[in-house]
Amino acid sequence: MSQVHALGLQSKFAPHKKMKNKGQLILVIWAALLSGRLVAQTPVNDTITMGQGYANSVYFNLRTGAKTSSPISTWHMAHTTVSRDNCIRLNHLNGVDVYAYPKGSNKDFSTMDTAGWSTWKHFYNDIHTHELGALNQSINPKDQWDFSWGVYNPTTKEVVGDSLYLFVINTPSVGKSYMKFMPIVQTATGDLIFRYATLDGSIDKTDTLKQANYTGKSYKYYNFAKGAVQPEPSRESWDLLFTRYLAPTTPPGGGPMVMYPTMGVESKRGERVSKITTYTWDVIVANPAQSIAGIKMTGTPAELSKDLTKIGGDWKTFDGAAMTWTISTDWNYIVETIRNQGATKDTSYWMLAFTAFSGSSKGETQLKRVELKAAAAGVSVANRFSAKLYPNPSSDMMMIWANGITDQANVQIIGTDGRIIKNANGVNMSNGSIQLSVQDLSAGSYIVRIKTNEDILSLPFIKQ
Repeated sequence: MSQVHALGLQSKFAPHKKMKNKGQLILVIWAALLSGRLVAQTPVNDTITMGQGYANSVYFNLRTGAKTSSPISTWHMAHTTVSRDNCIRLNHLNGVDVYAYPKGSNKDFSTMDTAGWSTWKHFYNDIHTHELGALNQSINPKDQWDFSWGVYNPTTKEVVGDSLYLFVINTPSVGKSYMKFMPIVQTATGDLIFRYATLDGSIDKTDTLKQANYTGKSYKYYNFAKGAVQPEPSRESWDLLFTRYLAPTTPPGGGPMVMYPTMGVESKRGERVSKITTYTWDVIVANPAQSIAGIKMTGTPAELSKDLTKIGGDWKTFDGAAMTWTISTDWNYIVETIRNQGATKDTSYWMLAFTAFSGSSKGETQLKRVELKAAAAGVSVANRFSAKLYPNPSSDMMMIWANGITDQANVQIIGTDGRIIKNANGVNMSNGSIQLSVQDLSAGSYIVRIKTNEDILSLPFIKQ
């Protein structure tokens, strides 16, 4: 038996506190069901720069680290490229506000009365669901074909506009301008035909956002001064968008919710993201296959979600007194990245965590990212060492039998909350075994992780 005995390990290990949130158990329970060689990954550090005042949105490719910048002021309105959808989103951070005309439909475009417009219903983009843009917020629940700004015709496959809006556009160099806007029709092929005019009639234009001009994009974009624009790169070239949006926020002193400009991270339409706040970076990286399996399990705390702002901006908080930003560096996000390759899809999983943030002075966000990738299925990869636990389950003492460890190892017990419960560095396992006390642990599932300079092995065990 090794000189490192139960008492020696116990003296180096911190006691475990019983879990209070049983919902957090799930993510590592499945991790405790599997063991085997792990593929350790080295994180890549990245800096995403939006510029002073967050002037630019940045499209970020998790796989390559490529960044594509686009001024937030490029566009005013975006329409979906998904033919079965009808989303119209507005760029609130480019000064666009929308009010629904309460006195009639788009048939009243020419005679629109704007008296009292500031009391009309004021709509915003939903920050969680891509399909719920500012013009999709007033659906009639009694009409299955009502899509807020228009009504779907199941025969022609068109959405015919029936609503009229006032756009109030605040341009810093010009001030406020007022514009009537009406969607006319979304054609069966996905084109959006619309009309807009200034209140004095100096501009009155009917235009079309053509689906064919935005192949491979998530949205079709329009600038009321320039016409159709192309701020978004190909969908295949990015995963996350570092940008600004209006988010419902409670003022520091309390009171009703307000819409506040927020710098945050949006995910690409159709992409899924998991937010993990109870498991450490090292635990997830050390168990890539199990981590991927866990985030795909419906109902788990870390379940993948298509929430547009699952990452969002709450990973940072500002201390007004100290004038500093605090970053939640222990929050991890896993993103399911998909690349279409003809009839097939290439799917990979990337984890990221934020490490620093500059604020509006530079608009700089720093993060680390790593691909979660287990050894390829069907490929035999020899472990540099192997180990077994006995007895397992155990209520008191447990033996770790190891073979192939010629140097010192780091031995850890990892709890169901992802925290390292017990830790011993420099454990001599060259003679093949050590004795480990688990008497002080609460009943449940755990992982024993053994790490050498060359390899990592995770072994599940159950404390009775």
